[in-house]
Amino acid sequence: MLTSVWLPPAHLALCLVIVVWDIVLAGRIARVPQAPRGFAALSGLAGLLVLPALVVALASTTVITGRAILYVDWIWPAVLVIFAAQAVYALARRVVNPAWGIPIAIYDVVIAGAGVVRYMASRGLEPAQPFLLLLTAQTAALSLATTQAAIANPLYLNVPMIAPAFPALRAVTASFRALLSAVALGWSVGIAFQLPVAIKAVRSYRAHASDRLTERPEGDFAIGVKLFPDVGSPPPPPAVAGDLALADTLTADVVGIVVVPDVTNAVLDSLARALDQLQRDSTILIVTLGYRGKLLPELRHVPLDTRARLAAIRRIVRRLHPDILLPAEDPYGVGERLVGRLQLPAWEEYFTDAAQAAKSVDRRIRIGLAASAFDSRDSALYAWAAGPASPIDILGFSFFPDRRGAEALDAYTRTADRWMAVVPPAKQHWVFAAGGYPLAHGEASQAQAIWDILAWATAHPAIKGMLVYEAGDYGQARGLRSPSGRLREATIYVMGAMRALREATITTPTP
Repeated sequence: MLTSVWLPPAHLALCLVIVVWDIVLAGRIARVPQAPRGFAALSGLAGLLVLPALVVALASTTVITGRAILYVDWIWPAVLVIFAAQAVYALARRVVNPAWGIPIAIYDVVIAGAGVVRYMASRGLEPAQPFLLLLTAQTAALSLATTQAAIANPLYLNVPMIAPAFPALRAVTASFRALLSAVALGWSVGIAFQLPVAIKAVRSYRAHASDRLTERPEGDFAIGVKLFPDVGSPPPPPAVAGDLALADTLTADVVGIVVVPDVTNAVLDSLARALDQLQRDSTILIVTLGYRGKLLPELRHVPLDTRARLAAIRRIVRRLHPDILLPAEDPYGVGERLVGRLQLPAWEEYFTDAAQAAKSVDRRIRIGLAASAFDSRDSALYAWAAGPASPIDILGFSFFPDRRGAEALDAYTRTADRWMAVVPPAKQHWVFAAGGYPLAHGEASQAQAIWDILAWATAHPAIKGMLVYEAGDYGQARGLRSPSGRLREATIYVMGAMRALREATITTPTP
């Protein structure tokens, strides 16, 4: 467990070291009199652009800043191609030791290809399957080597390496070059080994292409969307304007937000004003109490501060008046990643105290709990929550693909089916989170993943609604709206599902 905690920050630290090395070495190569003019120009251009291109690549992955730099988001794939050309040029002209020139050239070419494909996907273009497999394999390798969050988090990427032309003058320099060539070889081999996984992942989304929604004539199934970044400070105006407009376009029956425990009363008041019109329109509001530090890699687990969270729950209920409150986001999913693996009695005690705190302010509020890991710990927590003596009013699930694609969704829904068969639902159920990864498996996969879960959920009378994650890309590439403001293909599927259920039909919409 300790090793897995250190892998993400270690990867990011290594990326930073490589970028510094690229800049320093590129400058030296450009000043070598013996360097061919074209090679010196390529090296100098690579070193000059790599840092600003990296900044643009990270800034262009969120709705908050993406639109401002929309017209220069091509710079990162362009720099990847420049590095690949520099590495191949160095190898072809024999100005680099093949021992480290070959691994670096292969690595640069592979990530350049994946970067170009990712850029195409970000613009709404569906790459041909062989190219999409390269992107999917790279994402799978990153998630396997660092953390599962890497599948959607733009911080986790592969940075290019400059080909170290001309002999090393010191033993330390030669050793460092050998180390980086080993890293490049490791990533190239890792991506190659994930190609079979990528093939299965891309194909897995087709298995449910003909699935249909189940008619709910009582109109008792609500569909909505999660809004805003996790709220710890006032939501940025672009997020508020864009997300509320999207909720209105969708005519969402329900909206969800995630609030961090140290949120202030002033921020909650600002959030209440933003949500006022939705609540006036009788839109169901689901509030989840999340965690700090979900996007940046954590160096250690942070203890679950029960007292602070209970105080936050009272503030949230008093100011936002949610219909449904989840006192903890995915206890054995993101919760375990950030606060560690708590034993079942610890979570039971916390949820009991949280329910009492919330209902001491508003007796009408309903308390929810979401399972996301679908393992033995989640199973035990679900069984406890389903019991008549537990304070949980609504049970639910969070469904997202992983590096295996929709194969993971199938496994999760089968597990949920078994749980509901063992403990026949006496309480209402929801899908509290569902989504896909348009920049990992393509936009069509995101739409199909959401449709698959909708088809599964509507087939279960006990399940009364589903929240799609999320309105926009906020540090994770899984939004219905791209950073440029363009509505992704999945939005059409969600709108089609809402229309189909309201019209009591079971016809799959044509996107």
